[in-house]
Amino acid sequence: MISILTDPLPIGKQFLPELIRKIGRIPRDFFNRPKFNYGFYRGHYAVTRSLIEGLKKAGLPHNYNPTHLRDLSDTVVVLAGVRTLRQAIEFKRKGYIKKLFAGPNIVIFSSDHESLLAFPEVDSVITPSQHIVDVYIEDNPSLFGRCWAWPAGVDVEYWKPRLDIVRQNILIFEKQTHGPVGPIEPYAQYIRQQGYPVEIIRYGSFQHPDYLQSLQRACLMVGFVADESQGIAWTEAWSTDVPTLIWRNTYNTVFGRKYRCSTAPYLHPTNGLFFNDLDDFKHQFAYWQNNTTQFSPRSWTTINMSDEVCACNLYQAVTRKTEPHNC
Repeated sequence: MISILTDPLPIGKQFLPELIRKIGRIPRDFFNRPKFNYGFYRGHYAVTRSLIEGLKKAGLPHNYNPTHLRDLSDTVVVLAGVRTLRQAIEFKRKGYIKKLFAGPNIVIFSSDHESLLAFPEVDSVITPSQHIVDVYIEDNPSLFGRCWAWPAGVDVEYWKPRLDIVRQNILIFEKQTHGPVGPIEPYAQYIRQQGYPVEIIRYGSFQHPDYLQSLQRACLMVGFVADESQGIAWTEAWSTDVPTLIWRNTYNTVFGRKYRCSTAPYLHPTNGLFFNDLDDFKHQFAYWQNNTTQFSPRSWTTINMSDEVCACNLYQAVTRKTEPHNC
């Protein structure tokens, strides 16, 4: 049994703040509930949803945001929330928790909030990918040996292709969260010259159903982003059987801090390819055209990054148990 936390338990000094927050969320939860229950899944919605739904599908014992101390498991995973982690550390000090895991959506750098992640009460720190592990250890060498990468999965039954649609579009996905990526129009122009319709979408300007429909019309996606901790949008494309060509970037700067990064930590030859610039893009685009049978992104995703697979991976890591009939 494990407990997954994204909010503090509403007890003691956290009772009133949590009550006020729950009341404040009621209008938003009401309007979002029909398709995507954002109010139920706290923290990073996609990560929390994937883990909880994956644990349910795998039949693995867990509870999510228990409200009573008596329901808190000996093994706790704090997915998100600095306040939540501070409270869990206090519980660990008092003996209510035996094993405490923190991450992957609590801080940007492990030095944030007085290096809270590196407190000795935290048994292990979870990050979305290996390059985040490296950055965390750079700031806090004490995390060496107790910091590891875990990617959240996707719902492969939602993110799936439609066999009744002719897929001929090239979808360009632009996500510039930090720093300039550069103009994308030369890439769009080149693709059009090759005879493909181009659809451009930008991060923050669409909802899940819009993105799904765009993917179901696409035979390839071209991604532009300065940095990705995991790249869930890429995994959603792969699950829809859309391979990706992703612009490569290896360094980024956030809050004045330069660090090594990746734009697609889980890109695999089965899913797609990196490109460095427009000339390299033309080369990789031609390779994709001539080797389309090499790419089977949906098959790779169902094996490696479904909700159930990723939830099993985390469960086994924090409990050091194997559940053969489920995982």
